[in-house]
Amino acid sequence: MVAAAEPSASLRASFAQAQTLIAAQRPEDAAQKLDAVVAADPSFADAWFALALARRRAGQCPLAVPAYRRYAELRPNEGEPYYGLGLCLKDMDDRSAAIAAMEKYLALEHRPSAQKWTDNARAVINSLRGDARRPVVVSPPPGVSPPAGTVSASGAPPVAAAVVTPSAASPAAGIYADAQALRDSGRVEAAITRFQQAIAADPTLMPARAALGELLLKIRRDDQAVAVFQAAVRQSSTYPLAWYELGFALREVGRLPEAVDAYQAYIKLRPTDPDPYYGLGRTLQRLGRSAEARTAFQSYLSLEKRPSEERWIKQAQAALAELGR
Repeated sequence: MVAAAEPSASLRASFAQAQTLIAAQRPEDAAQKLDAVVAADPSFADAWFALALARRRAGQCPLAVPAYRRYAELRPNEGEPYYGLGLCLKDMDDRSAAIAAMEKYLALEHRPSAQKWTDNARAVINSLRGDARRPVVVSPPPGVSPPAGTVSASGAPPVAAAVVTPSAASPAAGIYADAQALRDSGRVEAAITRFQQAIAADPTLMPARAALGELLLKIRRDDQAVAVFQAAVRQSSTYPLAWYELGFALREVGRLPEAVDAYQAYIKLRPTDPDPYYGLGRTLQRLGRSAEARTAFQSYLSLEKRPSEERWIKQAQAALAELGR
């Protein structure tokens, strides 16, 4: 197969402008710009994904669906387009196709840092099936390690179970799905209320707690987010994402020693995930604990192999240079 040519400088500039419009909550304007980009270069995969996202955020799912599918054709091993595709098909009331898209997403997405989204996908599937009692279990492909929660060959004890999530058996799955839809449509206060209602209906629904805390962080209600994540880890000390988000939130509000503890709690549950080591390194660096910060950054660099994370790899390398290897 011949590799696709790089998009021209002018198309990359238009793509960057469209991303700015999406971030500024102007998805229709972004979509118009991206339509021109993909017309000029139909192999520009990232532009197709951005177009799909813009169309979905503009409430134009019938137009988003073909863009998601085109991106999936160009990047067949990536799970991300199937998540957005599933949400759009759900909104279009194509239940069987939405379930198939979400199951495809779960079959492809195995990054520990994507746990929130895989939890969300399972909740959507169960909501569409109308059977909140039936867990969604997706077997990993050959060569992929079994999910956390299984006992290793060495007899090590299990950590957080990842196959059957709290959302899979939750009576609040429908409320949680409503909250996600409100959030994605920009109705922030209504989404916050609905997330809170989901948590009240099922205090064990950890994805709802994580989503609420992340939304509060996004709108800079950092102290409220900290309280949400603290409640989450009190509810379930083995739900990794809550510890990761708590570490980030505590770092944002300057509660650095507590942030270190939260990151370390996450690392105990997910020791091979590179993400927490970067945040831990930054926190330790700010605390003046240079030797520990170096170790954290070195751990991050030894584990981080994703090409998409090049920006953070370079920043970790720069931090190590500042700290002195």
